[in-house]
Amino acid sequence: MPLVGNIRDFGLSDFLYLVDRGYKTGCLYLSRPSEKAILFFDKGKLIYASRTEGERMGDLLLRLGIVNQQQITQVQHSVNDSKMLTQALIDTNIISQDELQRVLQTHVEEEVYGLFGWPDGEFRFEHGQKPEPDGPMMPSVVPVEHLIMEGVRRIDEWGRIKDRIPSTDMLARFVEQPGDKAKGVKLAPEEWRVFARINGKDTLATIAQNTGLSDFDVCRVVYGFVTAGLVEVVNKPQPEKKSLGADQPRLKKSLVSRIINRVRSM
Repeated sequence: MPLVGNIRDFGLSDFLYLVDRGYKTGCLYLSRPSEKAILFFDKGKLIYASRTEGERMGDLLLRLGIVNQQQITQVQHSVNDSKMLTQALIDTNIISQDELQRVLQTHVEEEVYGLFGWPDGEFRFEHGQKPEPDGPMMPSVVPVEHLIMEGVRRIDEWGRIKDRIPSTDMLARFVEQPGDKAKGVKLAPEEWRVFARINGKDTLATIAQNTGLSDFDVCRVVYGFVTAGLVEVVNKPQPEKKSLGADQPRLKKSLVSRIINRVRSM
């Protein structure tokens, strides 16, 4: 019988703690209006998390940009599950095991950290349930203690950051006249990666994708730039929609002018 409830009453960090201490294997389903997530555990350790249910390993690797379609096609004919697929990619030197673990773990951790910000949501834990054979799985598990500590820390930091940067769909651009706070600023390598991508056209989400950093890390760095007076964040302009209604005032004015001119000529 599945365990059900709401994270409003029983926090995600508490649930992760119990799964870890109870050495549980199974799947945690989370849902709220317009959002869903699944987390798979093996003996208390996280082996995969996603907000895209039913995604296959090959599709995920393509979406993350780890491999291209040609490389997937090259090895896919000889495999029938996710472990065989990733092993084939490693054996053919398309990707190293360390790189695969790094990219997948970063993806999984970011998926989980985003869930800590849910104020409520229904949960259901299906004991013993495992991913589909071709479903994504990390080569190595992630300790739940790390996820809890980092997730809780980010809740606090996100609260401050979102006062200035409410969405990763916003644009970052340099201010025309940096204030005194900008003088003598020294940037770390991670900050330079973000700094070099700021152009006033790419969203923060795009910068994260292009730098390989998480949404949180990009927002944290940009928040620092904003505080230092180097950068400002603005909403992405909405595409102009040309409609018949927008032209009606002009058409009406033109028609009135023609009528007036016609009357005058009578």
